[in-house]
Amino acid sequence: MARSGTKRPAARVAAIAVALGTVAASAACTTGSDSASGGDGGGKGGGAVSYQIASDPTTLDPAKGTIAADLQLDRLLYDTLVARDDGGEIVGRLAKSWEMPDAKNASFTLNSGVTCTDGTKVTATTVAESLKRLADPKTGAATVFGAGNKVDIKGDDASGKVTIKLQNPWSDLLYGLSLPQSGIVCEKGIKDEKLLKSGGKGAGTGRYYVSDAKSGSSYTLTARDKYTWAAKYAKQPEGEAPERFDVSVTQAESTMANKMMEGSLDYTGITGPDIARLAAAKKFNIEKAPLVRMMVAFNERKGHPGADPAFRKAVAQALDAKSFNQSVTKGTGTVMHSIADKTVPCALDDPKLTTKADPKAAKAGLAGKKIKLVGTNAVAGGAGNEFVQASLKAAGAKVELKNADNATWGNEVLGNKGDWDVTVFPNLNVTNLLTSPAGLMLGEDPPKGRNFAGIDNAGFAKGFGGAMATTEEGAKCKAWGAAQKSLLKENDVVPLAAVAINYVTSKRIAAINPDGVHDATSIRLVK
Repeated sequence: MARSGTKRPAARVAAIAVALGTVAASAACTTGSDSASGGDGGGKGGGAVSYQIASDPTTLDPAKGTIAADLQLDRLLYDTLVARDDGGEIVGRLAKSWEMPDAKNASFTLNSGVTCTDGTKVTATTVAESLKRLADPKTGAATVFGAGNKVDIKGDDASGKVTIKLQNPWSDLLYGLSLPQSGIVCEKGIKDEKLLKSGGKGAGTGRYYVSDAKSGSSYTLTARDKYTWAAKYAKQPEGEAPERFDVSVTQAESTMANKMMEGSLDYTGITGPDIARLAAAKKFNIEKAPLVRMMVAFNERKGHPGADPAFRKAVAQALDAKSFNQSVTKGTGTVMHSIADKTVPCALDDPKLTTKADPKAAKAGLAGKKIKLVGTNAVAGGAGNEFVQASLKAAGAKVELKNADNATWGNEVLGNKGDWDVTVFPNLNVTNLLTSPAGLMLGEDPPKGRNFAGIDNAGFAKGFGGAMATTEEGAKCKAWGAAQKSLLKENDVVPLAAVAINYVTSKRIAAINPDGVHDATSIRLVK
């Protein structure tokens, strides 16, 4: 039995990373006190934090969140059963203990006294109903239990225990339940779709609720009373939790940097060159992590050029990942050879598996082709989109670029509500697992599923299924390898580079980024 938040030996941590959430790594019984609170005593705290997001949220319904802004706010509004700490360690949030004896079964015992933001009691039934909604294909949520998997979820209010039984094994279950999309929704939120989408009081289980919202401009998140079950991270900063988050929507990183410099902003994330002047100022806390994995993806549905494998290969031949990395990140990123960089367990890192850049061959396949390129400007101001446009134009294609804000891109591309042929896909991999990008590349199209590109690759689906069916480390990576090779062979994606994000905070606050992923719930005001 492993105790929540304990430090595991280095060899054990490495095994966790390779295992990608196997039973051996994260399924042991875990215990913690009912009052584990992350070190702030559970009150409202004091003071406000000025916090920045790069685009307007598409929704504050956690199950339907897709872009970074959605996930950042969802983390504050809706608590998950568990959280992921450094080294893949699983720690509690709503749950004080849990067991996962195999890849098909898990149980969670809730902390006592858990309530919704309006004070309504959270029971095991509340949690079970929220998870059932998450699992329902009609919800169109992220793959937490496995695409198409049948899930039996029960809540026992007498014991405070929630049990999950899967028809087919899914060894990444605990990590999936730590994602912001798995945030537990209260009964009031399920019944009132409008309240849920706006994150209003009573919708969620987190410390905060949205008390004021000006779409496209700002959001005010206010703390509620009697909150005592925050994630107990190993490196959780001391101090008071903010009683309010003043959230501003700012698209331009230069503006974000200006606000940090003038002292009107406490937190932002920078991917572009503006980080240099912030670092030179020497008055901020800056932590760098490879988080955004960039690749080109295609609309492979009938009527779009991406449906033709020859077109996809020609696009791959027109793009040079090393040049992309130099142009977009000034060489600070990491060239990828698969759907993630080599820091992600089981990710392939063999350049021989990707289509070699060949400008001459690209011209033969792209000359005169009309391409609708849609990308987000949230990463380095959209420099990657412009690089791809220039490369395709050099190969003779006629490229119409839409360099959109993140919310628009999320709706048009990830939601498949727009008319697009090619996109520069910045996968915000908040799990550091291959399931994060892979889950968006198979199954049904939106809104029923998350297969935004309409990919139909039997070899990829088989390998994915094999990886989720085993808890043995070697077999898991072997299956993942087969899946990636199939995807790369068909040029369903063109790997480019992993872009580092710089988490910047003012000296008046402290925050942590467990496993390289920012968690706003960890922010504390420093005395």
